[in-house]
Amino acid sequence: MRDNILDHILNYSPDMICTIDVAGRFIQVSEASSRILGYGKEELEGQLTLNFLRHEDRAATIEILKSIREGKTETEFENTAIGKDGQEVPLLWLVVWLEEEDYFLCISRNVTAQKQAEKEMRRQEAVQRVLVDHSSDMQALLDANGNYLYASVAESYEKAFGYRPDEIMGENAFSLIHPEDVARIEQAFSLLLQSKEIIQISDIRFKASSGEWRWVETTASNQLENPDVQAIVVSSSDITEKKQFQFKLQESEQRFKSLFENNPDIVLFQNEAGTILDANPAFLSFKGKQKEEVVNQPLAAFLPPEVVPLFRQKLREAFSGNEVSFEAEMTFEKIGYKVLSVVKVPLFIAGKIEGVHAVMKDITEVKQANKTIERQAQKLNTIFESITDAFFTLDKNWNFTYTNTEFDKVLLTDSRGFIGKCIWDIYPEETTRVFYREYHRAVETGISAHFEAYLERLDKWLEVKAYPSDEGLSVYFSDVTTQVHQKQELEKLSLVASKTFNSVVIMDKEYRIEWVNASFTRLTGYTLPEVEGKKPFELLLGEETNPVTAQRIRNKAKKAEPMKEEVLVYKKSGEKRWFEVEVTPVLNEAGKVVRIIGMQTDITEKVFQRKELEKLSLVASKTSNSIIIMDAQRRVEWVNEGFSRMTGYTLEEVAGRNPREFLPGPDTDQVELQRVSQKIAEVVPFNSNFISYRKSGEPFWLAMDVSPVRDAAGSITHFIAIQKDITFRKEAEANQEKMSQTLYRQNKDLEQFTYIVSHNLRAPVANLMGLTDLVGSIDPYSKQFSVAVSNLRQSAHRLDTVLKDLNTILSIRDSKGHMEREEVDVHLKIEQVLTSLQERLEACGGKMTVDLEEGLCLWGSKAYLYSIFYNLLSNAIKFRSRKRPLQVQIKAKSDAEGGATITFSDNGSGFDTEKAKYRVFGLYQRFHHEVEGRGIGLYLVKAHIEAMGGQIEVTSVVGEGTTFQIFLSKVL
Repeated sequence: MRDNILDHILNYSPDMICTIDVAGRFIQVSEASSRILGYGKEELEGQLTLNFLRHEDRAATIEILKSIREGKTETEFENTAIGKDGQEVPLLWLVVWLEEEDYFLCISRNVTAQKQAEKEMRRQEAVQRVLVDHSSDMQALLDANGNYLYASVAESYEKAFGYRPDEIMGENAFSLIHPEDVARIEQAFSLLLQSKEIIQISDIRFKASSGEWRWVETTASNQLENPDVQAIVVSSSDITEKKQFQFKLQESEQRFKSLFENNPDIVLFQNEAGTILDANPAFLSFKGKQKEEVVNQPLAAFLPPEVVPLFRQKLREAFSGNEVSFEAEMTFEKIGYKVLSVVKVPLFIAGKIEGVHAVMKDITEVKQANKTIERQAQKLNTIFESITDAFFTLDKNWNFTYTNTEFDKVLLTDSRGFIGKCIWDIYPEETTRVFYREYHRAVETGISAHFEAYLERLDKWLEVKAYPSDEGLSVYFSDVTTQVHQKQELEKLSLVASKTFNSVVIMDKEYRIEWVNASFTRLTGYTLPEVEGKKPFELLLGEETNPVTAQRIRNKAKKAEPMKEEVLVYKKSGEKRWFEVEVTPVLNEAGKVVRIIGMQTDITEKVFQRKELEKLSLVASKTSNSIIIMDAQRRVEWVNEGFSRMTGYTLEEVAGRNPREFLPGPDTDQVELQRVSQKIAEVVPFNSNFISYRKSGEPFWLAMDVSPVRDAAGSITHFIAIQKDITFRKEAEANQEKMSQTLYRQNKDLEQFTYIVSHNLRAPVANLMGLTDLVGSIDPYSKQFSVAVSNLRQSAHRLDTVLKDLNTILSIRDSKGHMEREEVDVHLKIEQVLTSLQERLEACGGKMTVDLEEGLCLWGSKAYLYSIFYNLLSNAIKFRSRKRPLQVQIKAKSDAEGGATITFSDNGSGFDTEKAKYRVFGLYQRFHHEVEGRGIGLYLVKAHIEAMGGQIEVTSVVGEGTTFQIFLSKVL
């Protein structure tokens, strides 16, 4: 029975079980030998064990077996066998010496897979170690031919070049190098293959996916012989912006040098003592000196003694940090009298004045010319002032160059400030009128202009003569208002007498007709011969004419009083028409009536329409809605009682006015009002909703339907507007919108919570599950077990951190709407935060300044306000710039609406707000991956502020710093 069990084990065990005698020969071997070594047991039994081992392992194996036999060592060891196919097979032996049987009982296991796993792990660790040592924007592994085996790129590098790691795997690096740089890179690569030294190559042009060539700096290390790496390790950084800055700097230096050397004006560079450190050719030519004779000499040595104190004083002012300009008159021995315009500009380098540039321009001729011009101008001024007309001149750009005294008298102005200013800037209202057109026509054609024009601003008529020249325009004008009015009166009388559409009758003082126009004949049917010498009352009044009106007309006629009446008259045919009659007596110089002028207008249609409107008004007055009847010019003619109840205005208060004058207010939608005006202009029915205002100033929502009314000829006569107060409906819509926004925010919060659960919780939980399964399957005494336990602990800590973050977020969200508010001293909270972070702030050399309104208190949560300042200040310390000491500034002031604005700014590293966009205050959003953090701080800041009913805004510039603005309610 025992032998059968042993045979079964020998035949089916995956491990090779064998016995070996004292001489080292196989006695008995299990079937597994063929699977492990490729030899059948009959090929091994009786053979020396050492013959099947790697040569270098034989001596050690003999010693181990000897020690096991003597009981001096453990029974487990490793060596390497040579399989039948010649391949090495790593073996793990478990050997026991059987004293009674006088042989070794051995169990041998093939550990090839384990060895390969350990080798791969060492290789990956080595690769990661090398990549960390060479960390940059892009890390890559290349083979000996320059092909990419592995690539890892930073987010900024991927955005700049447009490559994902998988897109360049297998590509040859040389194919992406600029053709002009390939030879240099190939030479460096060849050198790298022959050496183990690290090689750094600068200024390489690397092709981006867009085809753009960008500049990179690369460090390469030959790790081909490193068995755990077997590649060329390459680390590259994008230096495109640095190179572009260098190019611009070189270009700027070249421009400055060219400007300095080729400037026709004198340019010097001086130190604080006044010594010339550099001088351009213009100065050397001016003084007739060589450069070596001037440099390192004081400027005073080249100036007349009388101006030296002035130049020294101005140099001191320039070295105080101010740009200085002045003029100096001087006489040189050889050059003679000169006037120099001097500008001294300090040169700042790193905040310190290193010297002063002096630019001197010879303006002697200009000064002399100006004096000549002044003398000539004085002569011209005397001539111009003697001109009796108003007079002014303009240059080519329409700027005033002269005005005389009469100009001010006619235009009732003071033109002393006009010189050098554009006429159309002073009188912009004239740019659409006749003066503008005529002046431009004269300049464009070169032909003088003579015209009369009305100056609306002064209610004057001017006679204008404009003469163009190469220098501009000369204009003479005079006030001809009286003459124009007389002319206009004559034209009116002429028009009335012959061309007017209305009927005109000229009568003597007894009201006997002397003359009628053609319109009288058209309206009444009577010709001049038929009515001459007769009185119009005898011809036109009839049975149905209102006797009261007829008597009133006769009474006023007897008194020769002006009159205006509406009266029913009869045409020659007997047809009845309504006339509006207007009678005006004409008096002589003594005030006596010499003639009577009568004008008649046919208003029959207007009277009929008015009667129709009176009928409509009876209906409209009984409706509860507001009704407005307007004429064709949108002037109110009638409103009903519903209008007065709705708006508070009576008919007397709005009659003759446009509703746009009294219904709109501050919150009325101007775009909608513009649409209303457009629809009225289009003369089409329309409706509109907008905020209107009652007489009391109370706003309300108005729904309005407007319809045009046309006469039989299709002409617009009226507009009718029916209005309704829809304030209640609009408030209901606003409440519904508010509820929709609340639901939207709640949905966004739910999405954020789902994100946390699905992404931030899943990863550590998945790690915990995977590591738990792994721990159960490996030897608890092995190295892998310790690594797995360490990773298990890290995953548990990460899970705990996410749960704490989640608890914080939920506590803030739960507090909204019922957070306990109290008066919070802002200055005290800032001091508490500063105390907590003082050690970190001093350790980085940072400083914080606080500028608060005295006694400023906010209405909110003490804990939230502390958290806000703590997170902002700790972020400022964490993400500070490494190029300068940290400066933090906190300001706070009240606003007019009972709130307070808090500004928190720093000069740290900043971030790209355009790229960050809406993610700035997002949960787990990080913008500085080189600094450790969780990306929850700004999320908490915004959540705390919104929980207290506030808002926060941020601006940031990379390399300059970040500014937060917080708006909160203030304790009143």
